Amino acid sequence: MAASLPPFRPDDWLRIRDALRYVGRDLHHRSFAVADHRRSLLWEEMDRCLELADRIEAACLSPAAAADPTDGIAAGDGFSA
Repeated sequence: MAASLPPFRPDDWLRIRDALRYVGRDLHHRSFAVADHRRSLLWEEMDRCLELADRIEAACLSPAAAADPTDGIAAGDGFSA
């Protein structure tokens, strides 16, 4: 599904990255208060959040992104599910 996203500035993408990492840490902390079967689901979601944060960071810090701030992080780049 390719959604049309507005062109975000690089600092917007870095805020999204930071928010995803925060959510990942929160899910990890919450996982210790639930049963094993639920914990594995929380860890899977945590891994997805952290993986997406890493992908955003790589796109924002790539040499192409420095040349064109919207290159690699605009609509149709594979970030949308």
